[in-house]
Amino acid sequence: MADPATIGDVARHAGVSKSTVSNVVRRADVVSAPTRERVEDAIRDLGYRPNGVARALRQRTTHVIGAVVPDQRNPFYAQLALGAERRARDEGFGLLIANTGCDLETESAQIAALLERRVDAVLVAGLCAGSHAAEHIADRGVPVLLGGFRTEAGERVGVVDVDEEGALDALVAHLQGLGHTRLAFARGALREAGGERRERAFAQAVARRGLDRVEPGDEPTAVVAHDDTVAIEQIGRLERTGCRVPRDVSVVGFDDIPLASHERIALTTVRTDAAALGARSVELLIAASRSGAPASTRESHPWQLVLRASTAGARPR
Repeated sequence: MADPATIGDVARHAGVSKSTVSNVVRRADVVSAPTRERVEDAIRDLGYRPNGVARALRQRTTHVIGAVVPDQRNPFYAQLALGAERRARDEGFGLLIANTGCDLETESAQIAALLERRVDAVLVAGLCAGSHAAEHIADRGVPVLLGGFRTEAGERVGVVDVDEEGALDALVAHLQGLGHTRLAFARGALREAGGERRERAFAQAVARRGLDRVEPGDEPTAVVAHDDTVAIEQIGRLERTGCRVPRDVSVVGFDDIPLASHERIALTTVRTDAAALGARSVELLIAASRSGAPASTRESHPWQLVLRASTAGARPR
């Protein structure tokens, strides 16, 4: 087997210097179009493959973004990671995903592993309650951004999320318009940082309208779930106890995962474009890594109330 082509071989084949080949490989703008085309032809002719590890050491970049997710089995996180991966690939970056299970010890170990691999930036799609990992990443000089949620973080930590307070207010207003007065909030199983934000927004919307807040097992007329997976679990729980949704109890979710629109579920929910959140997060992180600045941008993306068959008028008690 012949030895693999080197950057010197490409330079000789194209009649240019090795530095010109290097500039073409890393997509620098200093090379003229005719020269770039000649070098690219030489790369194809010789089958040259740049040594990514060596290049990363020289340029102090790996062209890899780390992504921290609590549970990639959750369709919201899966969609967010997919959008992030596609955007990263478009920019010539890879995405390395670390699942934490919302366990502090696992989270710490996974983030340490990402940093040891010298990722250029870190997208955090969820943290454990009480975690200070985002600040720790920023302390290492690595751009970090919270994608799809918000929690207390310093100015060095970027945020791309949705207006959860406005969305929960719209959900509660919809239920009130259907005559519901006894509303419950169904929490998620994972203890996520910022996870109380939706429950707090729900409580404020209920109190503002003078409605009664009860627990899910205390005969509510409607249940507002932390997310769609919790809402689907609530539908199953209610039906096992003889309640019919929405005849006896209305149920709403949050996120609009693909299963929410299934005809057997038909879940009223808040649509958030998880893939778009992931893509925009990576776009901001790559820009920060290239500039050497923190990813400190704060953005709020649109949401949409989606009305389906899991909600109906409250039955007289």
